[in-house]
Amino acid sequence: MFKTIKGRKIRIAIVGCGRISKNHFGSIEAHADDLELAAVCDIDPVRLAEHEQKYGVKGYARLEDMLSNEQLDLIALCTPSGLHPDQTVLAARYGVNVVTEKPMATRWQDGVRMVKACDDAGVRLFVVKQNRSNTTLQMLKRAFDE
Repeated sequence: MFKTIKGRKIRIAIVGCGRISKNHFGSIEAHADDLELAAVCDIDPVRLAEHEQKYGVKGYARLEDMLSNEQLDLIALCTPSGLHPDQTVLAARYGVNVVTEKPMATRWQDGVRMVKACDDAGVRLFVVKQNRSNTTLQMLKRAFDE
């Protein structure tokens, strides 16, 4: 059902170039042997221009324009939480896998809609869970394990 990418880099785009996106840009750089930043998307024209110049990729103000003009394997949603459901459903319609920052949705039915859209399109949906490496949570886990 899911297509496997072999023999080339995974083409990823960042949607939302604000504070949290720096972690995604850093991960793409750290895994440059396997990932290629293909495009960026942001509604702020100044921020968009900065990221276009910094990373040497095309920038888009509208997600749908980016999805229709780029050959993407994956998008990373670094936008405000309330936007994740509609952006995920749109990406799924274009056959693009999605990594979304948490929370994936702010309402149960929107989360279900995201999962259904990705299942129906045969694409993957992943929600970032980076807090598991936070010091406090690691201490709690150690205490629980002991």
